[in-house]
Amino acid sequence: MAKVQWTKEQAWEWYNSHPWIRGCNFIGSDCANRRDKWQSYGRKERMKTADAEMALAAKIGFNTIRLISDFDVWLQERESYMSVLEEYISMAASHGLSVMYVLAHEAEPPRGEDEYVPKPLGEQIYAKGYHQGRFPLSPEQLAQKPWHVLEREPTRSKFLEMVRETVTKYKDDDRILCWNVYNEPGNQIGERSIPLLDLLFETVRACDPKQPLTADVWRKVENGKGKFAEEQHAIELSDVISFHYYGSYIQTVLQIEEMRKLERPLMCTEWLNRINHNDVKEIYPLFYLENIACYCWGFVAGKTQTNEPWESLWKNYYDPKQDVDYDFTKWQHDLFRINYRPYDPHEIEIIEQFNKIADSHDPSKR
Repeated sequence: MAKVQWTKEQAWEWYNSHPWIRGCNFIGSDCANRRDKWQSYGRKERMKTADAEMALAAKIGFNTIRLISDFDVWLQERESYMSVLEEYISMAASHGLSVMYVLAHEAEPPRGEDEYVPKPLGEQIYAKGYHQGRFPLSPEQLAQKPWHVLEREPTRSKFLEMVRETVTKYKDDDRILCWNVYNEPGNQIGERSIPLLDLLFETVRACDPKQPLTADVWRKVENGKGKFAEEQHAIELSDVISFHYYGSYIQTVLQIEEMRKLERPLMCTEWLNRINHNDVKEIYPLFYLENIACYCWGFVAGKTQTNEPWESLWKNYYDPKQDVDYDFTKWQHDLFRINYRPYDPHEIEIIEQFNKIADSHDPSKR
């Protein structure tokens, strides 16, 4: 495959060769965080849960999952990490699920440290009642300028080694749907992510994978361009356009209208925020009708507690300067309860209905 950005024609040829792509961001309900998901500690139990929950995803008609890497685990137990990755990929394939794999993200950058110290493995502590089990950062922590592991040596070289090892191993593997090279560039470090985008895309393309590459637009596209420089740069590098959107139905329709100007296949790699009126009954049929790949955030509610609101939603609600319309009576994310009953059976019926319609147009399902 080309070691440069795919043409629009190549991107559409790839996209149209697949049935409607739909699934979820996946972490087992018994994992407190991503380290819990990837580490060898508790692996047997975690994999048993993952198998049951991937089977549930397949049962309702999903055909893909999105997995996010964890450098801390790879750095501390490399061989085991790669083995766990293979187990997840094989398990997903056994349930008819492809994998979109996220190579880099800014979710938990180091703060106020002179050198990178990986977070400890073993039993993971989490805060009950908080989204992703994290206490809000203190004012002192917020004042510390975050940096990304790719910004400093020697972790930069190690991180790129992880990327090369992973992509090289799976570059010709049909079980990998797409390489999500960089999740939400600029989320923590702003325009400093631009050279990191270049570095990551160059590294991945040098491995010559047959799958497309993408980096997520997570704020907005306006007038056919990313609103922020780092997101526009992500668009200019990506083969297909992945984006995150948690707005209402009308806001989502308007954003799709803008993103169509990019003239490439669209993949919404994060959605579902009922509190902000981004729900299944409106958004899922919209993605089907617009032929937009979609991955809701979360699946079975568990230790990550992503059914709880983001801390920012609470802050906005109690800020007298903010005019917001939130519904805190609803879960934010996740489709199923811990006992595998639906959060709302009507939602699952809608998902199953449109998945069956999509499959009726797929020759391989007839």
